Amino acid sequence: MSALATEGEAAAPRATLAVRDAARGSVFRELPTDDPTAVAEAAARARAAQPAWAALSVKERLGVLAAARRELVRGRAAVLDALAAETGKPRVDVVGELLGICLELRALSKKAARWLSRERVSARPFVGKRGYVLYKPRGLVGVLGPWNAPLHLTFVDAFPALVAGNAVIVKPSEVTPVAVYEAVLALNRVLPPGILQVVVGGPDVGAAVVDHVDLVCVTGSSATGRRVMERAARRLTPVLLELGGNDPMIVLADADLDRAARAAAWGGCLMTGQVCMSVERVYVEEAVAEPFTRKLEAELARLRFGADDGSREVDFGPFIGPRQIEIVERHVADAVERGARVVLGGKRAASATGVYFPPTLLTGVRADMAIMREETFGPVIPVQVVKDAFEAIRHANDCEHGLSASVGTRDLARGLALAERIESGSVWVNECVLVAAVPALPFGGLKQSGVGTRHGGAEGLRQFCVRQAVFADRTGLKREWSWFPYSTRRARLLDALLHHVFGR
Repeated sequence: MSALATEGEAAAPRATLAVRDAARGSVFRELPTDDPTAVAEAAARARAAQPAWAALSVKERLGVLAAARRELVRGRAAVLDALAAETGKPRVDVVGELLGICLELRALSKKAARWLSRERVSARPFVGKRGYVLYKPRGLVGVLGPWNAPLHLTFVDAFPALVAGNAVIVKPSEVTPVAVYEAVLALNRVLPPGILQVVVGGPDVGAAVVDHVDLVCVTGSSATGRRVMERAARRLTPVLLELGGNDPMIVLADADLDRAARAAAWGGCLMTGQVCMSVERVYVEEAVAEPFTRKLEAELARLRFGADDGSREVDFGPFIGPRQIEIVERHVADAVERGARVVLGGKRAASATGVYFPPTLLTGVRADMAIMREETFGPVIPVQVVKDAFEAIRHANDCEHGLSASVGTRDLARGLALAERIESGSVWVNECVLVAAVPALPFGGLKQSGVGTRHGGAEGLRQFCVRQAVFADRTGLKREWSWFPYSTRRARLLDALLHHVFGR
């Protein structure tokens, strides 16, 4: 339910947020908006409900969440239709978002109970003692979602937070809030009241969420991450930040060029290039630069863009809005002015409705161009020729971001060795993007690309917990040797022990 009222309660008239269809430009839905006061009320409801949720066993919580997931999938039409309209993405990508969060919850269901159980650890150097680590929920988790994959990137944080016993408040992007709103409504037909809530609004609502939670998860730009981190620091609230990227692909001379070209085309143009781990820049060894570029041009030329209205097949859709395409145009113009060549595309497509940019290939780029140094977030692939792998690694690491990277080579051992030298949270060898869909692998960034990770097995789930140390005596003795009263004899014994163990 929304943050202000549950069904049957009277509520004062609220302002509304008009949400636009990305492909057509028209308003397709209006949602009631919240304000900081509403967020505070939502937080109070969440804190009242959370202890009972945390008191359930992990298996009991997973059972409730599985039933809620079934309700979501059964009522998926409203969610998927809204997601397609507000993002403009093809149906394949839209369904893929829902599938991804369902797989995430299924993966957690297999091992979460073990990962969150009391863990016995060594009590050394003491004897007759027991040491334990408990994984307790933090309490209230806030999730600030992005506009590019709003459903997946919201619930990939919300679901593990719920599994760990937390209550959750999600605040979707004001650009694409409807699918998340509808998903929360569906899930709340099963979940206990107050455990999962959604608040709708602009930056003031997001700031209020940060002010009221015990952990905040953010997916967004590096600038957004810095603002959230600064605000969270006022209360020393921990943060998980998955931020922007400027992700390099390295194509070595021994690579399968057909596979590398197809990976670059998909990785660069998936979701109109509006993906944090998309292929943003390509470094190809000189020996294969010409054939690789020809193959990449052919792959890009095959791509179909437009509105996925069911009348034709589409690979990617419109931009989320004019502001994002202006960044792409600025980067392309800067590159061309400084000597780059447009091999394919390069200009926005004429359209009476949505904002479209065709697949674009640039050659003759240099490392100092904006398109190689900044996140473009569009279906543009700049290709820079390098002498060897060492030069490629140097360029790949010469960047303030460090989210993802990829290496193309037929020599797996060499690819893995090069992966270790790349400064990024994840590296794909002969692969592209899909690491984010593997729950057992951590996904996060270095440098300006984020703080903390998603996924990663037990560690990924436990980040939604507070680790509590428990130290217990089993001897039943009346006193400990370390307790009062002290004596000079005890000091001499400790000094002798220090010398015997560490001084010889």
